[in-house]
Amino acid sequence: MQRAAESLGSSVVDSLWLDTLQRIVGRASHEVKGALNGVSVNLEVVRSRAAKAGAPATAVSTFANSAVDQLEGLIAMTDAVLSLAREVREPVELPMLVSRVGALLGPAARADGGELALDGSLQDLGVTPANGAVVRLAVAGALLAATTRWRVVRVSAAGVGSSSGVTVRVDGSDEASGVVPIDSELVAVAAEAGIAIVAESSAILISFPR
Repeated sequence: MQRAAESLGSSVVDSLWLDTLQRIVGRASHEVKGALNGVSVNLEVVRSRAAKAGAPATAVSTFANSAVDQLEGLIAMTDAVLSLAREVREPVELPMLVSRVGALLGPAARADGGELALDGSLQDLGVTPANGAVVRLAVAGALLAATTRWRVVRVSAAGVGSSSGVTVRVDGSDEASGVVPIDSELVAVAAEAGIAIVAESSAILISFPR
């Protein structure tokens, strides 16, 4: 299989990936700051109330639990950024890739009153031998486009029983209409790597070779 990074030039893939990653991190940055502020405020409340003699556990438990939840979300987002910023490993594990992109775009979608739901079927996607940098770009680019256009997004797997390939299916909310525009350069780069990105009304299909 011809590798897109070789045929089209790694600079094209790198440029598209840098732009995509910057936009994803930009959307998630507000949620990272919000989680940091939330942890700080809740821990300060726990510290001040716990310092009072005879303070019951119930006086701090709610704030402590909130701090734990916010910290777990912050850890997930930080881990996702660090993972996506590193050189991609091949073959790419599709479930893990989708999960890490979702860890960043999910909180941003919720903050806007929407949702990014990752279906359990994604765990059956397995790995793909396609060019790792392009696989990462295709998934991230499609999810970014979908969550930017649609309020509620559901990501699931299709074709997992096929020997020829698997598909990541990205569906928009019922009220969504029209086709989400996908960057033509991204579609071309993906095609060179054997990855098909098809935008339909209220859906984006990303098909990978096995």
